Amino acid sequence: MSAATATRIIVIAPTTLAREAWRALLSNQPDIVVVGAVADTQHLASLPAPAQPATLLLDVPTPHPDLIRRCRDTMPGVGTLALVSSFDLATLLPLLQAGVTGCLSRDDSVSALVRALIAVGRGELVLPPAIAARALAALARGEISQPEPAESLSEREVMVLGLLARGLTNKDIAQTLILSVRTVEAHLRSIFVKIDVRSRTEAALWAVRQGYGAGQ
Repeated sequence: MSAATATRIIVIAPTTLAREAWRALLSNQPDIVVVGAVADTQHLASLPAPAQPATLLLDVPTPHPDLIRRCRDTMPGVGTLALVSSFDLATLLPLLQAGVTGCLSRDDSVSALVRALIAVGRGELVLPPAIAARALAALARGEISQPEPAESLSEREVMVLGLLARGLTNKDIAQTLILSVRTVEAHLRSIFVKIDVRSRTEAALWAVRQGYGAGQ
């Protein structure tokens, strides 16, 4: 991957040692470039918005919804990956509602971290599949309004939606359907237009509410 297409990373960590450690670790990883490291969202606001794809890596003791919202408001369009100590739904759901793009365990490997940073930079929801499906279902149950009927979806788009509702990443969907990731992304863009949503997470929630992931 060239520098032009590498995922840009901005680290948010409260201590200098943590920020420098992240710089040292991530600077040696392929396909990503660290473009900033700040202590908080106030300092984040002083940075220029990075070129896409880009991810905010949030390393704080306890991520909370207000912090996620500040990240989203300060750098709209840039995904946020939060490091968490556990995948407890009571903790995850408020973060997802606030707009977090992914959560990764602090016990995961460096290779898993790199994959998650790149996926979040592409706008993918990053959670363990079983947790993602449960979280999306819980969020969908909390929705008050019902979606409008979608414009006619193709058979392949229905298959993509079903896998999306189960919490699969674009790469997982591509491998399951024997497609390229680019083809999956093209299907998702078409789906977004047809069901009138703006993000992958909104599409996943719509699919869960409509029962696309049931029984698959």
